[in-house]
Amino acid sequence: MSKESTMLVNDTLNLLRGKLIRYVLEDTDMRMIANLVQTADQLGLEYDQESMTYQDRRAEEARRKSRAQLARELEPGLNAIFGMEYAKHDPEAKRQETNRKAREKYHAKKKKGKANGSKARKTSGG
Repeated sequence: MSKESTMLVNDTLNLLRGKLIRYVLEDTDMRMIANLVQTADQLGLEYDQESMTYQDRRAEEARRKSRAQLARELEPGLNAIFGMEYAKHDPEAKRQETNRKAREKYHAKKKKGKANGSKARKTSGG
């Protein structure tokens, strides 16, 4: 569904509101109201009482999902292309890189202790 269809429905709704306020609704306008409601149902539009317009919630949701999906798809490639250059400008990436290095250092020390098993600290039980 296109944005133009939603605009057309809302423009028609505003036209009818104006006629209603001026008390000049005619028989053809009643038919137009019925067609407007039917068209809104067919297009899957929902009426928003705050803005007093019809909204296409499914299209908005699809756009949000597509942006999120696009970000998920692009992020690994951008990281691969820019690598550490990207991390220099992103505080979260800096933090993650620091944590990764700290984990590597910690695990390297741990492995070194296990490799020198006999030299590990012993407790006396006596």
